[in-house]
Amino acid sequence: MNYRTILWLNLASILEAFVVKLLLDYKLVVCNIEGLTGLYSIIAMISVKNMLILGGYQMYFWSQRNHKLTRKRYLRPTALDKAIPAVPELFWIYSPLYYIFFSLAMLCLKNYHSTALQAWIMLLHSSFWFVYFPTGIQKEFREQIRKVPTDRLTKFIMNLVHTHDSEDNICPSMHCAFAVFLAFITYPFYPILSLVFPILVALSCLFTKQHLIIDIIPGFLLGALHGFINSMFL
Repeated sequence: MNYRTILWLNLASILEAFVVKLLLDYKLVVCNIEGLTGLYSIIAMISVKNMLILGGYQMYFWSQRNHKLTRKRYLRPTALDKAIPAVPELFWIYSPLYYIFFSLAMLCLKNYHSTALQAWIMLLHSSFWFVYFPTGIQKEFREQIRKVPTDRLTKFIMNLVHTHDSEDNICPSMHCAFAVFLAFITYPFYPILSLVFPILVALSCLFTKQHLIIDIIPGFLLGALHGFINSMFL
């Protein structure tokens, strides 16, 4: 991950901290973390969240560089995959809004230890599949979305995603896996949002051409397995 991306991530984190502070001040979101009141502590929380996400991505990138190349399979888009239109605006759900949901889930936790451990185990689980059963998607299919006109800011988000998210390791979808995993955490506090969020993420994966339909269900199952195990320790 280059320094430019890290710079943008830091700037986005500061903006996110102000938004979270506003939501907490007006009691619009649940907060089970003791002492999380001032802006300084909120920035610290979001910084920890981003470091955990970046650390998780290193495991993802490692499996891309060390998979069993002779076993790699390029998955073919089905007729339904091809019929789904490319919608660049859904990159806002696929990336910025997706990661904001991580903060919402963290605020629901009284004890993060078991959740952090289970998230790490889920990453190990997914890395097993990525290394020994690697899959890919044709670059031409994924990047057809570039032909669709959009605004400059959305294009910036799309370029940022394409810079770091290669065509490898598409099945199971880790976006869908973590969406379901986080939904298990937030469900007692936001039941409707927790049901809708994974669906929105799955749709964003398909309409941004980042994933195929065949990637979605294994991602949901992976997230549900580890989300259920984690829920027993919350």
